[in-house]
Amino acid sequence: MSAGPDIAAAAPLDAAPTSADRHCFHCGNAVPRGADFGIVIGGVRRAMCCPGCRAVAGMISESGMAAFYEHRTGYSERPTEAPAADEQLRVYDDPAVAATFTDTDEQGLRHARLLLGGVSCAACTWLIEHTLQRIDGVASANVNLQHSRLDIALDPDRVALSSIFARLEALGYRAQPFVAQARRELLDRDYRRNLRRLAVAGLGMMQVGMFAIALHAGDLQGIAAEHQSLMRWVSLVIASFVVLFSARTFFENAWRHLRAGALVMDLPVALAIGLAWLASGWATFSGGGQVYFDSVVMFTFFLLLGRFLEQRVRRRFQLNWYDVESDLPTAVRYRRGDGWVSGPRIGLQSGDVVLVPAGTTLPVDGTVLRGRSSVREDTFNGEQQPRMVGPGDGVFAGTLNLEGGLEVSASGPFSATRLAALQQSVGRASGEKPRLWRLADRVSGWFVLGVLLTTALTALAWSQIAPEKALWISLSVLVISCPCALALATPTALTSAASALRRRGVLVHGENALEALGRADHVVFDKTGSLTRGQLALARIAPLADERPESLAAAGAALQRASRHPVARVFDEVAAAGGFDELTYHIGAGVSGRQQGRQWRMGSAAFCRELAPTLPPAPPQSLYWVALVREAQPLAWFGFTDPVREDAAPLLAELQAGGLGSSILSGDTPARVAELGAQLGIPEALGGLSPEQKLEQLEALQARGKVVAAVGDGLNDGPLLARADASFAVAEATDLARAQADFVIEHGDLGAMGLAWRTARLCRRIVWQNMAWALAYNICAIPLAALGYVPPWAAAIGMSASSLLVVLNSLRLTRSSAT
Repeated sequence: MSAGPDIAAAAPLDAAPTSADRHCFHCGNAVPRGADFGIVIGGVRRAMCCPGCRAVAGMISESGMAAFYEHRTGYSERPTEAPAADEQLRVYDDPAVAATFTDTDEQGLRHARLLLGGVSCAACTWLIEHTLQRIDGVASANVNLQHSRLDIALDPDRVALSSIFARLEALGYRAQPFVAQARRELLDRDYRRNLRRLAVAGLGMMQVGMFAIALHAGDLQGIAAEHQSLMRWVSLVIASFVVLFSARTFFENAWRHLRAGALVMDLPVALAIGLAWLASGWATFSGGGQVYFDSVVMFTFFLLLGRFLEQRVRRRFQLNWYDVESDLPTAVRYRRGDGWVSGPRIGLQSGDVVLVPAGTTLPVDGTVLRGRSSVREDTFNGEQQPRMVGPGDGVFAGTLNLEGGLEVSASGPFSATRLAALQQSVGRASGEKPRLWRLADRVSGWFVLGVLLTTALTALAWSQIAPEKALWISLSVLVISCPCALALATPTALTSAASALRRRGVLVHGENALEALGRADHVVFDKTGSLTRGQLALARIAPLADERPESLAAAGAALQRASRHPVARVFDEVAAAGGFDELTYHIGAGVSGRQQGRQWRMGSAAFCRELAPTLPPAPPQSLYWVALVREAQPLAWFGFTDPVREDAAPLLAELQAGGLGSSILSGDTPARVAELGAQLGIPEALGGLSPEQKLEQLEALQARGKVVAAVGDGLNDGPLLARADASFAVAEATDLARAQADFVIEHGDLGAMGLAWRTARLCRRIVWQNMAWALAYNICAIPLAALGYVPPWAAAIGMSASSLLVVLNSLRLTRSSAT
């Protein structure tokens, strides 16, 4: 949807502005008296406060994107008086500077990531994306609203980076290269500011609360007038500081949305705080009437506390998300001519030959040119079992090289790797997750409008009946109808449930997911590390000669002392046989040694058949098999498995009894996954899936109307956990899995998921009870207050009692979750 390019010339510049034009249509600031910068947008003349806003709005309209103004939810930022000069922006065209925040792919497109300031709503993302995509040379532009991030791909031969920065500045948004440190600083500043507001409100609530107790007691038992006056004046000073500093955010948000024609819950909150403070101040000055300073500061503190906790969860998620690349090496060694040089990882291009020592993380995707080793790829498939690689095999960035040095030919820069694609999948999936607050936002506007109309009608009626009572009765209506209980109905229940689960070893990162978990009707599990322990264990010894299993295990333990393979850890608790020497570790094959002059080998079938050609195939059971031979004599096959968690079967039985379906989505081999599914009674068990395929299976379930909870532990489960309606990560999970998951099971007790599910269902019922009570209270109390039967002090007590009842009902979650 777009509007035609209506500009100032479409209407006479001397047209008189209307009363509605006293505020700038672009930024919302007041238009200076006598100023006339207006232009016509969508056939209507709009007032502008300065040439900067006029230029930005004109550019938006001329570009055919006037629909931006129809969809925005708040005013845009006013353009800076001194925009960045072209020579200042050209620094981003310098190759050394551009290399710090861009990558170039095989097609020659440059991928840049920018941090945006001033992005406030979905309309901003629409405007930025459509404006940039119209620039010749820009291949794609995507804005992530949650992270205030722009990902853009462009042809450097057709468009310069500096022109992108200039266009964003012209639109009124602040752009800078997106680096983790810049985003951390921005998050930290917001976090510290909100923490200071909360601390001031908390201290003010404690101080004013003590005076309020004394004043209420004085009303009942008598108090000297000078003592009453002193406590009122001190309370006024403290409450004023809380209102002007801590509650400022409510007034700013209410005013910003009011100017945009939207009614939000912050409006009656701001009116209640402001009017109660003003009325209490007047009562203090005049020496008569009731004061409500304690209600003012208490209401401010609890609402700020809820918002602070929500911001803290969001901040933790964002910081963890930015650290996904932290394990990759910053500097790498790559071939130049006949030697090796060191350089930054971000400078690697297709064809560069990189040296990857044993024990380090691969920096790029590529093909092995020289060397043999094993790599652990749980980053992508979740499996602890390593994969043997040699010349010609493909390897991936983010995987761990375990055993030997490799020379790898890079297939492209980091932006073209599977790990980068996985990060982008996580960002898209997490950005699409539904939130509980959307329903509250739709309802709040009508509720707020009803409260304001009721208060206005009450004031009008009483101004005719008894003008001296109009103010206090209207204030009673506003105070008693203040949506405190309604505003606390959901967050108090969610916070109580999260606190109870936290004490039981379940960390709740996304408290909104409690509501989704209570509605869940299907659960998908990763296999390794979720339903299983994620560590190899010896499951079977299949002797091939007349030897006791104990002696075979002892010989294997002796040989594995030279190994760096994960299998070696299985033999840590087994007593090793004596007499073995000349132990040698063969990368990607196995180990060898001598005992009393006889040669032994333990490892892969091909490696062992070189010493014992008659070695038979491994048994058909779907285990990870390792052979043991001694000078032409096959001795045994050792079968290793990843054991199932003891608490997996009871959890599945509980979920199935509650009506939940279940599936396994794993990167392990289909045979092993199917065997586990049959063992646990899970009918749908799919193996051999990539992270993208797991996400497709999840989305297919959601497309059929399922509310899906997901359980995983690996980096490969990040998109799955982010896209699920509710998600769990076990204690051993990777940082990304823990960051994406709504629930983290700290002590590895999978049964804690059942506790979380029961708590979520109870929490959902309590939320509806709280909302029903809050609405019923308002429906009954407002008419009584409007008729003058409820004085202001009783209205304050009623509001507090209503809120207290909601809180006490929510605290039942703490007791219920502990059983």
